[in-house]
Amino acid sequence: MTFLQPNQQRFKRGLEIAWALVLMMLLAVSPVQARDLLQSFLLAAKANDLRFLQQMPELGLGQQTRDGLKNNLLMIALREGGEELALAMLQQSAWQDKATLEYQNQLGETALMIASIKGSAKAAEQLIRLGAEVNRAGWTPLHYAASSGHVELIRLLAEHHAYLDAASPNATTPLMMATRFNHRPAAAELIRLGADPTLTNQSGFNARDYAKEQNNLDLAFWLELEEISFINKHLRRLPQVDKDATLTEAVIQSGGEVVTVSPSSAANSGVEQTAVGTAGSALVDKLPAVQPARDVEVLPGIR
Repeated sequence: MTFLQPNQQRFKRGLEIAWALVLMMLLAVSPVQARDLLQSFLLAAKANDLRFLQQMPELGLGQQTRDGLKNNLLMIALREGGEELALAMLQQSAWQDKATLEYQNQLGETALMIASIKGSAKAAEQLIRLGAEVNRAGWTPLHYAASSGHVELIRLLAEHHAYLDAASPNATTPLMMATRFNHRPAAAELIRLGADPTLTNQSGFNARDYAKEQNNLDLAFWLELEEISFINKHLRRLPQVDKDATLTEAVIQSGGEVVTVSPSSAANSGVEQTAVGTAGSALVDKLPAVQPARDVEVLPGIR
């Protein structure tokens, strides 16, 4: 029997490690192959091909796979409309850990944010059930849902305690994003839930200003009424009102504002003459429908 000296043993061990590294390099996926694999996954996501999920481990696709913007496969599936594939992935324990749920791509987006902007309600609900955070600093899932006008997502996020007046890095709120992109139903839902239409961001813009910027005068007019209604609902000096005051006097004495809409101005705006100073859901119904803005990239990173 031959015994190796300590130095010989170390040399042999080093040689084994070296050969193992060479073998790993030979078996490694080239950049071209990696791109082709991502393309295959992208196509599977577009087609919601659940069979591809079984092939992923053999192809080396998993939680650590990333595209150019550092999106993981779950994000790619959601971005490409592969909600069913994403839901199937979320049934696997490997995709359910907190780190994966809260992973952020190069633009600071999470899977829930992408699901929100894409209107993937089922996936968003499953992500929340698994522990994805609804509220976060900066841009939030609610900003993203409002930006694309997805009322169902707005309701879902609100049901899970989304902060309605969440502030982006420049203090832009979800309501501002909804009006910026002409999504009146989304704006109406946010206000119904309690969003504050009087807030301004660091640029000095409120929701109505963004509607004006888009030359959407109907939306701007409605928002102005909602601002008045919001202020009147949150009067701070109500105890100071004289008990015998009329309604108009009470509003003025408590710091509110009374606005009279003339028949001509109402006709020009396409809104029937209506009492001002109330939330008035009927008023919302009488406004003409506002088409969403076309060919607008809502936020960076979403293609």
